[in-house]
Amino acid sequence: MLRFATMILFAAAILTSARAEDLQSFVDTALKDARDKHHLPAIAALLQIDGKVAADVAIGLRAEGHPQAVTTDDLWHLGSDTKAITATMIARLVERGVMSFDDTLAKCFPEIKDMNAVYRAVTVKQLLSHMAGMPPMTDEKELPEYFSVIKDIADERAQRAALVKHYLALPPARKPGTDYEYSNLGFIVAGAAAEARTGKSWEDLVHSEVFQPLGLTHAGFGAPPSTAAIEEPWGHDEKNGKLVAIDPASPGADNPPSLGPAGTIHMSLHDWMLFAQDQSDGEHGHGKLLKPETYRELHTPIASNGLYALGWGAKAGPDGVPLLLTHSGSNGYWLAYVRIWLKDDIVLLLVANAGNRETATAFKEVRDALDKKLNQVD
Repeated sequence: MLRFATMILFAAAILTSARAEDLQSFVDTALKDARDKHHLPAIAALLQIDGKVAADVAIGLRAEGHPQAVTTDDLWHLGSDTKAITATMIARLVERGVMSFDDTLAKCFPEIKDMNAVYRAVTVKQLLSHMAGMPPMTDEKELPEYFSVIKDIADERAQRAALVKHYLALPPARKPGTDYEYSNLGFIVAGAAAEARTGKSWEDLVHSEVFQPLGLTHAGFGAPPSTAAIEEPWGHDEKNGKLVAIDPASPGADNPPSLGPAGTIHMSLHDWMLFAQDQSDGEHGHGKLLKPETYRELHTPIASNGLYALGWGAKAGPDGVPLLLTHSGSNGYWLAYVRIWLKDDIVLLLVANAGNRETATAFKEVRDALDKKLNQVD
């Protein structure tokens, strides 16, 4: 009987190994085809199933016109995928009673006497679900006003405080609590609320509440640092139909640092996977960062479109249990995408060092092919 059981386990191990080899080959081919078809500098993916790596692929160049090839350990800009990290950091503070998801802006910023009356009742939860009625801050046309507010302020935390004071005195872009409208500014305000409550910068809070507990040692803020030796990928801008590498040390290589809570984190794929896997583990009762009920609150859609939770695009089943988490992020020069099938504990991370339409199309083709391969339906 023991010998028979051992044979069954051995056969299962062979099948698991064969599946892993098949997925590695499949993802490798899918990424190569996507890069060639859409003329991308580089593209990379990390796929994990049941907490184990099923595919780990990086293909292409760190910078157009240079010979250095990307590796699976390189750093990538996450853009708005930062939002889930900001929401998780705040959730840690909520669990310790430092702040609450139901805290109002009036409570978060009592020193702002000229706050618009409509904003006074807006909550942290509404900020994190894009239901606060705040301006999107996603269009370049909005940036002149943004920069005019922070132009004479050096410190990022002080800049965020100035932005909060300025924009909360203005009328909302939409009626809070009724309509979903994606807003980078809402996440800046949420990050500033955590700063005001703790006396620490958003950057320090993310480091102490997320990076350190998860052991993320290849993570930081802004464009991934690199020199002329190009030790890390560079973002790319499309000019006259061609992708041009952007030196990370040049002005404008990333969003302004004060936008941090909405989208300035960079990370290696393996560190990002530690965060994403923890979100999945949390739904199965063994996450490292939060209590199970807090993960559930982060992941349950509450936006008016039924597709956004707290820092996550999300989909729930008829019983309200979260089934899918997803998000994409770009500062225009990079693209990053995460998808977590919670029930089956499957996590996909997909990144590229370009953020144009061709990159978005390439991502969709890779995702669709992998959905079909894994027999997953959103």
